[in-house]
Amino acid sequence: MSIGEIIETTSTAFVAESFELNSPPPLGSLVVVQVSSETGTSTGLDLYAVVIYGQTVGLDPSRRAVRRSTDKVFDAAIYDQHPQLEHTLRTEFGAALVGFVADSVVRQHLPSQPPPLHYSVHTASVEQVRRFTNSLHYLRLLLVPHGEVPPPQVLAANVREVYQQRGVDRLWLDAAAREIATLLQSDHQALLTVLYSIDPGKVSPSTVRGGQI
Repeated sequence: MSIGEIIETTSTAFVAESFELNSPPPLGSLVVVQVSSETGTSTGLDLYAVVIYGQTVGLDPSRRAVRRSTDKVFDAAIYDQHPQLEHTLRTEFGAALVGFVADSVVRQHLPSQPPPLHYSVHTASVEQVRRFTNSLHYLRLLLVPHGEVPPPQVLAANVREVYQQRGVDRLWLDAAAREIATLLQSDHQALLTVLYSIDPGKVSPSTVRGGQI
């Protein structure tokens, strides 16, 4: 499903404007940009990215939103009373590139080119999520700061999202926790932050020993 259009793009990440106000994709979720080949066929690249933030702002960045509520009009009713808000606000989200699929082969490293401006961003299907996350090498790309959300929280959000998309796959979750323990073995506080954020009932940080769980 198409959920947004790219409005800013770099070699490591992109920003997209959401098609639905106040509804960016979930933090940590996997999204896909389909890039056609030079011949115009659909056998090009599928670029994969993880959502790293979402925000709703005014169309004019120099003007902040003002309070619209009253004692009788608040929350969703504000949008009914002020329908112009749909045309003066925008929701956007950022996503960090974590790999691509070319010629049916999954690659978990940065693509050679950033996604094109104005291309559509799609929600990754369950099948796409399962196939891409069978390997966990992409997790290391989420340790690079891209915005205001700390990398450990983005990493944890991604694990939670993928865990659900994979049908509450406990074996995958355990493998992801072991991979994260290896990546963050020199930063114990960050490791604990990730593991607690995933779910302290599913992964026990007290069992971490030398990058193993």
